[in-house]
Amino acid sequence: MALKGTIDALVVGAGPVGLAAALTLVRGGCRRVEIIDEADRRTGLSYALALHPATLDRLAGLGVAGELVARGNRVDRVALYDGAVRKAELELGSLDRSHPFVLVVPQGEIEEVLLAALAGEGVEVRWRHRLRHIEPGDAAVTCSIDRIDSDSSGYAVSRIGGVVGKSFEREIPLILGADGHGSLVRRQLGIERSATGPSGTVAVFELEGESLPAGVPEDAARRELRITFTGGLRSVWWPLPGERTRLGFELPAEESPTAGRDKSRLPPIVPWLASTLDEKRLHELAAERLPWHAAPSGRLMWSVAVRFGRGLATSFGRGRIWLAGDAAHIAFPFGVQSMNEGIAEAQELAARFGRVLAGTEPLASLESYGGERLARWQALLAPAEPGAAAAAMGGDPWLAAHAHGIVEALPVAAAEAEQLLARAAAQGGA
Repeated sequence: MALKGTIDALVVGAGPVGLAAALTLVRGGCRRVEIIDEADRRTGLSYALALHPATLDRLAGLGVAGELVARGNRVDRVALYDGAVRKAELELGSLDRSHPFVLVVPQGEIEEVLLAALAGEGVEVRWRHRLRHIEPGDAAVTCSIDRIDSDSSGYAVSRIGGVVGKSFEREIPLILGADGHGSLVRRQLGIERSATGPSGTVAVFELEGESLPAGVPEDAARRELRITFTGGLRSVWWPLPGERTRLGFELPAEESPTAGRDKSRLPPIVPWLASTLDEKRLHELAAERLPWHAAPSGRLMWSVAVRFGRGLATSFGRGRIWLAGDAAHIAFPFGVQSMNEGIAEAQELAARFGRVLAGTEPLASLESYGGERLARWQALLAPAEPGAAAAAMGGDPWLAAHAHGIVEALPVAAAEAEQLLARAAAQGGA
């Protein structure tokens, strides 16, 4: 099926951020929306696996939160450990939210639910379509879009495989780039992304039938996320839906078993057992980094090392072309901040697009989106002053010393993470 002849808004990238943007546009009355993605499928395995309480509230407004909750695992508490010592419990039910919990749900499930909602509106993703070139204009953006075929005709496109089967030229009023860390939209705008901190690597293991932590009732154990600090490194124990568990380990700087990210929307992961991350290595890491847990006993389904960088674009866009999600920022993965903040950005930007298209808001109003989001991320990525952290933690020395690392790893909005830590300090930790 060919692209629409008239397109009011083009969403580039069909991950959760792009899909949420498209659904917001359609539900807001903008029917001439197209979504393109150069991949030939949606995400298989990905580190992103949690929706924040604030994100669930936003998705409820799109009518998809209920289906997501039915597919996910609800986490009501986050336990913080210093080695084997339980230092604090953060009760998510204390948050002033309609959904006061973290929902552990793999990214593929999130995408499936959003795709179904879009299909119900008559909107489908144009897979294997690549935005080749954009030329901003006063009234619209001239877009060159290639459809990538797998046959032997056309000219080759090396990185994504296949050949260009057909090219389309469209004049499109508004473009939303949600095409990930290697964003073509960002690069074609000439927007640089600056490092905001050191890069690193996390090792991820997913197990089936893993034994639950001892001393906690089974139902309570599956509703608790555990973050452990050992030797300055963080590890996380995620209870997934069903009988699965995911373990994540922040690796020392000298350990880097995978290459950096390429220019795809998808993260650089391989869904097979990596030779460097076998069962022996899992047992070594668990013994060293999760001393409160017995030796892993579940069946290792897959493992991978994910290289990440901390980075922020110098701008979120300009004129008729704007960015959301990983296209503009990359954060430490444990807190799933980039995807969740990206969904918020997508919904805000899509709502603004709708008002601009309807003529109720000037195009220039989009500049405020860019300024506000850039300022927000600059604040999110800036470490708190030690004195301020100590004051916020009520003088609790361990929480104060680890405050930045905890906030970065907690799967809630940063402001809510600080509230939870302050409340835990006031109650004397665990």
